[in-house]
Amino acid sequence: MDATTAHFQVAPEYRDRAPGTENSVPPAWFSAALRRERRTGEVRVDGVPIRFLSWGDPREPATILVHGGAAHAMWWAPVAARLDGHVVALDLSGHGRSGHRPGYSIEHWAKEIIAVARSVSGGPATIVAHSLGGIVASHAMSHTGLGARFHRVVLLDAPVWPDAPAPEKPLSDREVRPHRSYATAAEALGRFRLVPSQPCANDFYVEHIAWHSLAPFEEGWRWRFDPRIFADPDGDHRITRFEGDLDRAKSPFAVVMGERSYLSHGARAALANRPGTPLCFVPDAAHHVMLDQPLALLAVIRDLLGSWP
Repeated sequence: MDATTAHFQVAPEYRDRAPGTENSVPPAWFSAALRRERRTGEVRVDGVPIRFLSWGDPREPATILVHGGAAHAMWWAPVAARLDGHVVALDLSGHGRSGHRPGYSIEHWAKEIIAVARSVSGGPATIVAHSLGGIVASHAMSHTGLGARFHRVVLLDAPVWPDAPAPEKPLSDREVRPHRSYATAAEALGRFRLVPSQPCANDFYVEHIAWHSLAPFEEGWRWRFDPRIFADPDGDHRITRFEGDLDRAKSPFAVVMGERSYLSHGARAALANRPGTPLCFVPDAAHHVMLDQPLALLAVIRDLLGSWP
């Protein structure tokens, strides 16, 4: 594992959001959050550059935000910019502006979170991890061989219970094929879909994440994520399910769920016999919690990190 840190520049053509429509004008808080100064950095893990964004005082212990599958750090940016302290959001390999690998595994991604945590935080970091990121964080904190020393972990709508239902089509069953190229960014943005699918009333937030999911190429525009991230030649869904045991977790953890998420019932049942594990629900939010209720999620995270030792 490499741990050298460097800085990189985000290309100037990447604005903070796509050109809006009359139905997707962002509210003032959202625009102000994206204007807040953020830094960029990089660590190398097994030869692959892992890039991250950071806000706040880098001398403080970090809160590290981890995205879900086929997502990226900018999913978190509007929320991250409004959190207190030193906040970092990374791109896992195969996602965002991080490098690609010949193949992907939960173990690789866990090492990346740990490497970023060691790089940016003088003490044990707090991890807030959504969906696939929650699977990775659960793996890291329940396997001592990875050397994870997290202060605490917040699992955000993550399928980490033995009977967690799959989305309508398991990601690892999807056909792996090269991304299609689009002649214009507008054409590509019109094809953007959430996975797992769900309606979302906040068009301004969806357009923001879709814009940062795109990269320009000579022949047009393509999605940034590597389509091989969910390739599972053994057909055992290792990438989209947590196979460990959270009873072995070496870090305290809390669970935050979207109240309308397809995973919420399973989390409630799984934690019924764990009175010491905080469980919070974000009202009127489905699986993509930060898109549905960003300010409510922000309030839950602030309250949880402020009151939970």
